[in-house]
Amino acid sequence: MPTTQHSPQGHHVQGPSQGLGQGQPQDNGEPMKGKEEGANMPNLSTLSLDELKQLDRDPEFFDDFIEEMSVVQHLNEELDSMMNQVENISRENESKGTHLVELKRRLSDDYTALKTLGEKCDQLNKKYLKKSEEYAPQHIRELLQIAASNADADCDRHVEHFLNGKIDVQTFLNTYQSSKKISAERKAKEERLGNQLSALERAGI
Repeated sequence: MPTTQHSPQGHHVQGPSQGLGQGQPQDNGEPMKGKEEGANMPNLSTLSLDELKQLDRDPEFFDDFIEEMSVVQHLNEELDSMMNQVENISRENESKGTHLVELKRRLSDDYTALKTLGEKCDQLNKKYLKKSEEYAPQHIRELLQIAASNADADCDRHVEHFLNGKIDVQTFLNTYQSSKKISAERKAKEERLGNQLSALERAGI
């Protein structure tokens, strides 16, 4: 049971187990938000009556008073930090945008160069195909046949000119023998090439 002691002045003094939970706030572990908020709010009780009146009348004095509040200073610091972040992001985006423009320009130049190279390649391919046709064995054989036929025609023309008295005997002999030699050479080459082509066809090449 709690005991009651009397002080020399006649007042009652409670024992250690008496008075707990009576008239005293208990700590339930929750943060004291009111004290934290109060620490950030201006203490108007420290101002004089004249200062309070000036606070009401003078906007500049009011603004200065607000700026000195810790919560406002903290907000200003956060605002400055966010503005710096925005500026940094803006500079990064600008740098990336410049780099992107340069990449697009290089891509356009490469595409133009590739297109030009492709056109040159097509032209060279056409020339190659044309040369391939010109130097194809069958085409060469046809040219040899044409050359031999032209040489034979020249021989016939020389004979006709000699018979008509347009050329003398020595001229006839020289021109006729030259054309006949050309005709014989072309026919011999055409015959050899024809034999080679026939051998390739028989070999399945």
